[in-house]
Amino acid sequence: MKTLLPVVLFFVAVFPLLAEETYPVYNILIVTGGHDFDEPNFYKMFDEMLGVRYDKAELPKEMDLLAPGLEKKYDLVLTYDMNTFPVSDEQKERFAALVKAGMPLLVMHHSLGGYESWPLYREIAGGQYLHKTLEISGTLYPASSYKYNIDMTVQVVDKDHPITQGIKDFTIRDEAYKNVYVRKEAQVLLKTDHPDSTAELAWVNRYGKGVVFTTALGHDNQAYTVPELPKILHQGIRWCIEESRKNKEDK
Repeated sequence: MKTLLPVVLFFVAVFPLLAEETYPVYNILIVTGGHDFDEPNFYKMFDEMLGVRYDKAELPKEMDLLAPGLEKKYDLVLTYDMNTFPVSDEQKERFAALVKAGMPLLVMHHSLGGYESWPLYREIAGGQYLHKTLEISGTLYPASSYKYNIDMTVQVVDKDHPITQGIKDFTIRDEAYKNVYVRKEAQVLLKTDHPDSTAELAWVNRYGKGVVFTTALGHDNQAYTVPELPKILHQGIRWCIEESRKNKEDK
C-alpha cells in the first residue's frame, strides 16, 4: 500500500492539469460594479469551470477597457455589473464598437438593468430591465419590477442549442424580473410561466458581428449552486466564443 500512495498522489495532482490541457482554454473578462453580490460564491462558479480563466474589471473606474483592442487579450466579456453611473458618449461608442466588431458578450442577471439612458444597449443585450415606463419602437412598455426568493420552474425552449445541450427543465430559487423588455429578434432558450417573472429567462442575440448570450438568472448563491446554472453559463461562454470564431472564418 505504501508504494501505491505516491502514484495515487501523482494522478490526483496531475489529472486536473492534463484535463485542462485537452479542453479549450478561454480567457474571459468579468465586469462588475454598481450592484452588490456574493463575490466568493459567484467567482467560485468560474473557478470550477474547466478551461475558463478570468480577470476582473470593476466599473466605472475601468470602463475604458471596454473598447476595440480588448479582443487581443480576451475571448469574451461577461457583464455582471449594473451600470447606472455616468458614461460618456465616447465610452458607449467604444463599447458598442467592440461588440459590433465581433467580441462575444455574456450579459448576466442585474446587468440587464444597466445603461438605462442608452437605447443601443437594448439592441446589444437583446433586452433590458426598464426602470420606468418606456416607449420603444412605437410600443409603450411598463416599468420592470423584481422580487426576491422566487421558486421558478425553468423550461428549456430549445433543447438542441449548444448552450442548453444536456439541460432538462429545472427549478431554481432566484430573484425574478417582471416586465423585462426582450427584442423580438432574440432567440429565446429558457422560459418560465411564473407570474412574478418575465417569461423569457435566457436568449441569444446578435449585434453586428457580435454574438451575445443574455440570461436573467443568477442573483445569489441560491441560484449559483443549482447545477444547471453554471453548466448553462459554461456552455454559453463556449458557444459565444466558438460561434464568433466560426463567423470570422466564414467571412
